[in-house]
Amino acid sequence: MASSPIKVAMLVNDLGINGISTVIMNYCRNLDMKQFQVTIVAGAPIAPLYRSECEALGIKWCLLPERKTSPGAYYKALFSVLSRKRFDIVHVHGNSATITPELFFAWIKGIKIRIAHSHSSNCTHLKAHRLLLPLFNRLYTHAFACSNCAGEWLFGKKAFILVPNGFTVSRFRFSEEKRQQVRAELGLEDKFVLGHVGLFNAPKNQPFLLKLFEAIAPQASDTFLLLIGTGPDFDKVSELVSRHPYRDRILLYGESKDPSVLYNAMDVFVFPSIYEGLGIVLLEAQMNGLKCVVSDSVPEEVRLGSNVSFLSLEENIQKWVEEILAPSQIDRDSFYQKNIEAISQYDIRENALALMRLYKKMYRKT
Repeated sequence: MASSPIKVAMLVNDLGINGISTVIMNYCRNLDMKQFQVTIVAGAPIAPLYRSECEALGIKWCLLPERKTSPGAYYKALFSVLSRKRFDIVHVHGNSATITPELFFAWIKGIKIRIAHSHSSNCTHLKAHRLLLPLFNRLYTHAFACSNCAGEWLFGKKAFILVPNGFTVSRFRFSEEKRQQVRAELGLEDKFVLGHVGLFNAPKNQPFLLKLFEAIAPQASDTFLLLIGTGPDFDKVSELVSRHPYRDRILLYGESKDPSVLYNAMDVFVFPSIYEGLGIVLLEAQMNGLKCVVSDSVPEEVRLGSNVSFLSLEENIQKWVEEILAPSQIDRDSFYQKNIEAISQYDIRENALALMRLYKKMYRKT
């Protein structure tokens, strides 16, 4: 008689269009649903795209009230879910010790495997993080991190397991045909396109990007800035764009269901984050063979090849301008194959197999 599937709860603040959600969905698409019964437990919002996909994959989901605006209702609903469901593993995704309440409720309900998964190297709630850290350290049973930097930030000198941000790497290989098609659709055939993909929030630092473009635009009349994404600061950035002296050369694309195609249209990828756990979109951009100019707050381990330049946000802005406008030495057609060994470490098929082995090993020990 076949054994029952291991019941896993993926807990996350929300399942909107953002980096952590991308990681969760990439793994969920590749887990063996005969061996694992996965439930995503998330505060609002859950992106409609992900909701429909969960249903198609046979993944259960529980939508909780928004954690930030209705914390009392969120925690009450979370406790109810953990009380009604009999999970074997609770896998909590986040950026700091502010995921302590989720771990605490799992401990209260007697869930023996409580994974804390670090996705960043800093957070916006440092006081709360420091206050909760001692209790946090007592509540998790296993520590995961997307990078060494993210692991050291949240777990300090304690041991953690590196779980790469896996995805279907072949989708991001450069295509000249797609480049011409997308550039024609966007009216960018003869432009030098600076691209950016990311959640519109404070850590991603889009206002700096707009200041940078203000310095670049008069020095290169064919440059165009393509901003892809959405998020809590989208309206703020939109207002800055409306008042920008070169607003006619900035395209706020908004949310994209498939940014892999849009990387082909870019000439340089710019990523001035204040902090990052790793930077999924930067991995994607590199796989596309793009020249990437990024802040040195991004972990060095994100580098796949020779197409990344790291600059300090404190550096003179002209240094950024010069680096962005310097001719690229990258052959985009051959970059993917030349760096296949570094790229393959993020192959979701292999990473999902590794995660399933970890889950089963933990489960056997309980």
